[in-house]
Amino acid sequence: MNRFSKAAILGTTMFVAAGAASAEIVNADQLNANETVVENAMKISNFSTLVAAVKAAGLAEPLMGEGPYTILAPTDAAFDKLDDGAVESLMAPENREQLTGLLQAHVIPGLLTQADIEKLILEEDVANTGVTVNTVDGEGFTVDTLSSATDISFMKEGSGTYVSTTLGGSEAGIKIIEGDIMGSNGVVHVIDGVLMPGK
Repeated sequence: MNRFSKAAILGTTMFVAAGAASAEIVNADQLNANETVVENAMKISNFSTLVAAVKAAGLAEPLMGEGPYTILAPTDAAFDKLDDGAVESLMAPENREQLTGLLQAHVIPGLLTQADIEKLILEEDVANTGVTVNTVDGEGFTVDTLSSATDISFMKEGSGTYVSTTLGGSEAGIKIIEGDIMGSNGVVHVIDGVLMPGK
């Protein structure tokens, strides 16, 4: 089955109100819940690297499909944390497959709002999420992504919510710095790092 079509349609949830988002979302006043997650991402000026990568990988059109999708969206500053030349190398035509896998590791087939994530971490209640979830007592939970080789994990540390490609360990992972940017086919959560498949 085409993994882009693997998702359950869920009910409506809360929206990020224009002007209510943090400084992590530049141009928040232009967001529109009736447009797709990709169309909204294209309006956020500090997602320019992410948008360019999605286009280079040929994923813009599939991610404008029915969904729903949960997108973990690295900012330009997050991409800047990668090794020198890493972004340019990933964008090269000969590395399109690697770029596609990396981007698909940031896409969950299904809808997970911040409230859903918090509930799954704290209560391990997996009902009605529309995603495949595996829980670990007191630590967090993992979900399938569109990258067949990568599952990601969510966990809490203090007041922050973190995501990584492995569960547990000495580091919490990458922080969700803004959540619940709703679109017509899913939700975007802004993250402060880039998830690397296989790590």
